[in-house]
Amino acid sequence: MPLSYMIFISVLVLAVILLSLALYRQSRKLRAAGPEEEIISEIRGAIENHSEDPEEKEMLKSVLDLDDIQVYDVMNHRKNLFAVDIELPAAEIINRLKDCPFSRVPLYRGKPENIVGVIRVKHLLKEAVEKCGSYDEINIAELMNKPWFIPDTTTLLQQLQLFRARREHFAIVVDEYGDLQGIVTLEDILEEIVGDINDETDIQSIDIIGIKKSEDKKSLIIDGQLPIRDLNRRYNWNLNDENAVTLAGYLIDATQSIPEQGQKFIFEGFEFEILKRTKNQLNSIRVTPPQPAENETAR
Repeated sequence: MPLSYMIFISVLVLAVILLSLALYRQSRKLRAAGPEEEIISEIRGAIENHSEDPEEKEMLKSVLDLDDIQVYDVMNHRKNLFAVDIELPAAEIINRLKDCPFSRVPLYRGKPENIVGVIRVKHLLKEAVEKCGSYDEINIAELMNKPWFIPDTTTLLQQLQLFRARREHFAIVVDEYGDLQGIVTLEDILEEIVGDINDETDIQSIDIIGIKKSEDKKSLIIDGQLPIRDLNRRYNWNLNDENAVTLAGYLIDATQSIPEQGQKFIFEGFEFEILKRTKNQLNSIRVTPPQPAENETAR
């Protein structure tokens, strides 16, 4: 995607966000005049009448939902997190990051859950060029930024405002005990408003995020820890995500059990098969979406 186009989209999205936030703040000031639900309903009605463009309507409505969604629901889960050991030699770290599709990468010490910093790939590669190959002179600790930890219960509206105030767009998500849960970026929040923001690196990394097509091309092999919201957005599915965040959680909630390896289920027209289970964790699941009816296929 051309850089100029990405800048244009970003400016447009931010303009929509600021406009919608203004409406949201106004609704909060008017709470004394009536129940919040009624005010939000009126704003939604105004949005419905304001635009004839369905995509624009959905975008504006999505902003109103940001206060009801927590960062845990949209973050990149720790299981899929790309992080690098800070104790590795600088040359090895550079080698691992040179083809990295991410602009910022967490650094850990001892174990992946112990995040001690975040490094910008651009800064590291620039330093490598300036050192003319003398990688031993590079001090990773001096180049990295301190990690910014946020609770997993932070709402997307709160996080959007925090990103803006701190002029950052990358945060480490932890639970109430301080344990690592994942990372959230500004792009994750924007995608809640405008849908997937795909570029060539997203396409190349489809297997990295735990999704691959089966041999018959009719089903997908999916990591159980992937968020249902991501799957719904990527494939235009409508799986219920009210009672669970991940695909594994969805099946555990739907079956009221921890399914055994090899078991198959059908929920909401989708067929699910447990391909791999380790202890109480559902690692790999085959998902077959509803197939179009024969008369629709014929069309």
